[in-house]
Amino acid sequence: MPIAPNRKNPANQAAVIAIAGVLGAVAIAFLLTRIASQASEGEIQLNIGDDKFFVGDAEDLAQKIDDEDVFGGDPLLISGLGNDRDVYVQHIGEDPLAGWLVFAVRPDDATRDCFVVWDRDRSEFVGNDVCPDLVYSEDGRGLRQYPVEIIDGQVVATIAG
Repeated sequence: MPIAPNRKNPANQAAVIAIAGVLGAVAIAFLLTRIASQASEGEIQLNIGDDKFFVGDAEDLAQKIDDEDVFGGDPLLISGLGNDRDVYVQHIGEDPLAGWLVFAVRPDDATRDCFVVWDRDRSEFVGNDVCPDLVYSEDGRGLRQYPVEIIDGQVVATIAG
């Protein structure tokens, strides 16, 4: 029984695959360049990742924040959430499932080197050496506040914008 000859030329197939690969790479590079250009011009906003930040177990964190031997009774400072969004996580009250606050470490109009620190003796936040006149109460009132909720016993903050 005769076998039909293979009419497909492997060299042609390889050339088609190579051309398709090059065209695909050019298209992807163009799209990424265009998106980056529009984002830098403010035409579009890139939201990469989730705005939800899982801080940790509410009962465990409340105990650690309130315990002078663990965090010194100080609020928890979390740095590096992107876009210069450094925040304090504060717990006020006895109930570990309530009284959670997450707020910015600096006023919106302040430079990155200006931030507030917890003054344990005064029980309030005060400005560092760059902005020593800043004073905020223990709940961070006056600083940007982020929504906080308890999900399955976890402290979850929505860190957006």
